[in-house]
Amino acid sequence: MNRGEALAFVREKAEKETTVRHLISVEGVMRRLARYFDEDEESWGLTGLFHDLDQDQTHDDPERHAFQAAEWLREADVDETIVNGVLAHAHERFRTDRMSRAVVHADALAGLLVAAALVRPEKANGMKVSSVKKKLKDKAFAPGVNRDEITEVEDRLALALDEFLALGIEGLQSVAGEIELAG
Repeated sequence: MNRGEALAFVREKAEKETTVRHLISVEGVMRRLARYFDEDEESWGLTGLFHDLDQDQTHDDPERHAFQAAEWLREADVDETIVNGVLAHAHERFRTDRMSRAVVHADALAGLLVAAALVRPEKANGMKVSSVKKKLKDKAFAPGVNRDEITEVEDRLALALDEFLALGIEGLQSVAGEIELAG
């Protein structure tokens, strides 16, 4: 499935535009991480793009979350490594490789970065690691963001926090025009 087909699939399944924007933001972070780790950018990107595909349908049922998406993705013949990554973001037992661990951290970071961009006049443009770190420490800012999933990147992916934040910013900036975050 190419990116255009994947976006059409996302728009078919997601019920809210905010969900679509979130999926695209995580895709941007995952693609940047894939380049950093010299991994397959398409697989990583699609994992990010599909990770919360069923969020609008399963938000009240965390045990079912990601399993509905996995079913849809299998019906669409999406590669099983991507399906596993989607399952992994919500269910720890599927975190079997770097990509399936990375999506957890990318998901949390994208949430923080989008929230930070929304309160800046220039949105994602010119965002700095130092300002994101301040937002990360301020628990009242974007309280729904799981900060442990951001800070544990050092242990889980052997990636320094500052480097992760910088890569995440670059990833968000790469899709900012698509999600109305370009300043």
